[in-house]
Parts: sequence; C-alpha cells; structure tokens
Amino acid sequence: MKMLAVAMAVAQEAGAYLMRNRSNIGRAVAKGDQFNVVTEADIGAERLILDGLHRAFPNHSTIAEESGVKLHPESPYTWVVDPLDGTSNYAAGLPWYGVLIALMRDATPELGVMYLPESSELFVAERGRGAFLNGQRIRVTEETELSNVLWAYGMDAPDELHEQRDGRLLFDVLRSVRNLRTTNSLVDSALTCTGKIGGMLNRNTRLWDIAAPSLVVQESGGLYTTITGDLLSFDLTETAHDKEYAVLAGAPALHRQVAKLVRKHL
Repeated sequence: MKMLAVAMAVAQEAGAYLMRNRSNIGRAVAKGDQFNVVTEADIGAERLILDGLHRAFPNHSTIAEESGVKLHPESPYTWVVDPLDGTSNYAAGLPWYGVLIALMRDATPELGVMYLPESSELFVAERGRGAFLNGQRIRVTEETELSNVLWAYGMDAPDELHEQRDGRLLFDVLRSVRNLRTTNSLVDSALTCTGKIGGMLNRNTRLWDIAAPSLVVQESGGLYTTITGDLLSFDLTETAHDKEYAVLAGAPALHRQVAKLVRKHL
C-alpha cells in the first residue's frame, strides 16, 4: 500500500533528523504553559514529514501539531502528524520520544505509524490487518488482574476546581495496579500494544497524540476509548487544534476495570 510505505519512510526520515540534531536543538520554549514545549527540531521534523506527504498526496488534508490545519474538502483523507511526541524528554536528553503519523479516512484512522528512533522500533497498523513491530505481529497482554500489571498514567496539573477529584482518581488507580509509570503518549502506547504494561490513561491529549496510537493499540487487540470507556470521536475540522481528549487504552479486561474506576470519580 503506497500510503503506508510513504508514512513509514517519512517517519523514519524524521526520526533520523531528530537524532542528528539532538546536540544543537537549542532551548525548549514553552507553548502556553510549562507542560507544552517546542524546539527547533519539532519544526524541522514536521516540515520534512509534511513535504514528503504533500509530494506523494497533494490533495490530502493535513493536521500537524506545529503548523496547524490545512484542509482539502474534496478529499476524504487527512494526515495527522506529531513530528516529535515527547519534546520535553527529547530536550532533556532522554530517549523516550518519537514520531506519530496517522491517515484518517473521514474521521476514522486507517493506518498508524509510531517510530521510536533511539531504539529503531517501527510500529505500524492498518485497519483490519493487525499491528506489527519491525514486521513482527504484536498483541496486548492476556493478563486480567490489575494488581499484576504496570499502568501508565499521564496528566497535566489540574485546575483548582478538579484537583481533589483528579487526585482521588490517581490514587485509586495506583492502589489497584502493581505500580504506575509515565512517559508520553507514544511510549505508553508502545508499551501497551506489546503487552509490557497493562494499559494507559492520559487526561490531556490532542488529536496528533492519539490518532496513530489508537489504531495501533486496537489492532494489537486492545481497547482505545475516552477515559470513561466510550467511543472516541475525532475532530478533523478547523477547530482540531483546540480539542483536548482524555483517553484510556489497554487490554480489554483491564481496560474495563479502569474505566469503572474512572466513572466512579467523574
């Protein structure tokens, strides 16, 4: 499939660019608050990806973290791009970062690519065809007991109105699982779809953080939903940059147990 081949190629090209530029990325600059930062590498990698996609598919729409929304209403296809998921990790010299690319047909993910350049791990999924890591089929864990698994939990600082509620939820999940971990959307999803952890919960994501991971996790046998277990509805309009998503992903039996915990608090 040409679209998957192009997505894989530009993801790996962008990953190579990120690794080459680690020593001269400059200072990470906050975007709005300290939880969201951008570096010159984000912008350069995004330009590289979009140039490759536009050359191959000039009539497709694109939604990218740094450059925004560019719609072609005549096409049902939209590329969703996060050129550097884990910018703060990258800027700190940590290896937990990578590239996320998804192709949406209307509002449904049709293919997803997740690339971790430091470990050369390329995750790919096509709807209905399974998920693969470097060509090998992957599956979520078969474990059904929360107390036997690690769980990833990601969130920004809550506002004063919700901090007690969010704190109670955090500790309820912590008491239910073996322990908590947190990295970023890409790495948490990679650990989930390979069965290394039971799943992930993230209170603060955007479209580009979850479009590709949602399909990869689903095609590895997991569930990827809203934080309360409902179906996700993706916004591919001009307002796509403004919408936040609270998401929950994991092996089905584990996912349902955490969704029940969440509903108790929300």
